[in-house]
Amino acid sequence: MNRDRRVARTRAALIAAFDHLVLSRRGPKIRVADIVEKANVGRSTFYDHYSSADDIHMAALARPFATLADAAAGIGDAAALAPLLAHFWENRQRARQTLDGRTGEKTARMLAGLVAERLPDDNALNIPRVLAARQLGDAALSPVHGWITAEASCTPQALADAICRAGRALRTALTAVNSDAPVTQPT
Repeated sequence: MNRDRRVARTRAALIAAFDHLVLSRRGPKIRVADIVEKANVGRSTFYDHYSSADDIHMAALARPFATLADAAAGIGDAAALAPLLAHFWENRQRARQTLDGRTGEKTARMLAGLVAERLPDDNALNIPRVLAARQLGDAALSPVHGWITAEASCTPQALADAICRAGRALRTALTAVNSDAPVTQPT
């Protein structure tokens, strides 16, 4: 039990250090050396918990992205999502880095994993859960990406409302009984 608390405290300190660095820097990518210095832990302690700076980045995103995953999965609350979107907008340079390129691909996979946790089993879906989760996650992430890259303008609340409505509609479509299109696996 003490070990579990120590592990949780160390992980929390590392995540807090990472979060502080993300929000206080505008420059280059955050390195493991930066994180361990800020958290005041040894490099080996970091690697006991995370495999890389990218790994801790995804772990740090998981908690706030849970709100986006709820919305994507059709069970979200726009009032809870709007402040997260406002945070993304206020920190849009970092948000763009998180949603672009290789990191963006990892972020999309992480979000899809969170969405999958919120979906019913495969028997209740028209397509396998992993595909449904990816579809729902991408449908939520795409307008966020377009918004923070200034493709179009709207309020965080308007975007949150749209993402939540779309999540509910897509979930309904993916769980609607469709006897003409049974779930099959490619051969």
